[in-house]
Amino acid sequence: KLLTSIDYIVNAASQSKRAISDNVQSCINNLTTSNAKLLELTSAVNSFTSASGYAGATAIHNTEQALEALLKTTNTACCATTTTVSNEEASAVFSLVADIVPDITGSLDAIIAKKPDFAAVAFATAIVKTDVKALSVLLKTLDGCLIAVTPEALLASAQAYIDTIDAKFVQAFTTYGITA
Repeated sequence: KLLTSIDYIVNAASQSKRAISDNVQSCINNLTTSNAKLLELTSAVNSFTSASGYAGATAIHNTEQALEALLKTTNTACCATTTTVSNEEASAVFSLVADIVPDITGSLDAIIAKKPDFAAVAFATAIVKTDVKALSVLLKTLDGCLIAVTPEALLASAQAYIDTIDAKFVQAFTTYGITA
């Protein structure tokens, strides 16, 4: 009888705690994978010098293309949820986003700092401009999907993350003369 009572309590406890939905978990998993590729891209940009030449710029572009593909998958996963999520689910996503935002701004800082190196290599600046613009579009889509399903109580903090990223993209666009 004691065992039955314990089973009942354990089952009731597990049912009372709301789980992360499959869609939200998929979004979290894809954000994590995309961030790993972003860190790889940042490392490649930080290592780039004008001596790396066109081959070095192309290697960075190839990494960026892989990141773009992952972000498209991430957008599909994160945009699959179309109704407001629970506070628990939103908190799970935004605790990860809180870790990712500095990685995004750090990557853009690296791209901004390396402008003289890219400018010294024929066509490298054009590649960087195209890549930065493409990533901006993908992140705007992701931001829109996340904001659309964020509970009211967490909207201000979610918007603050987006504003931080947007400000850094504005700086990168200005540095490279990119137009929207």
